Amino acid sequence: MSNINLVLGENIRRFRKKMKMTQEELADKIGVSFQAVSKWENAQSAPDISLLPLLAEVFNCRIDDLFLHTVR
Repeated sequence: MSNINLVLGENIRRFRKKMKMTQEELADKIGVSFQAVSKWENAQSAPDISLLPLLAEVFNCRIDDLFLHTVR
């Protein structure tokens, strides 16, 4: 997978944990399976572009924030 998918997956995981949500809780909020969330977080796939606004809303961030590379 591309570097952008790695960054996106890391950020989804980081935001989800910051919100104290499980993969299943996030999946329920956006209408996907928890397996899909797991695949995103492990950079095995990426969310459909139509889900990005919803993810940003759930995480209370901008869509751009989902793609920013952060140094830990």
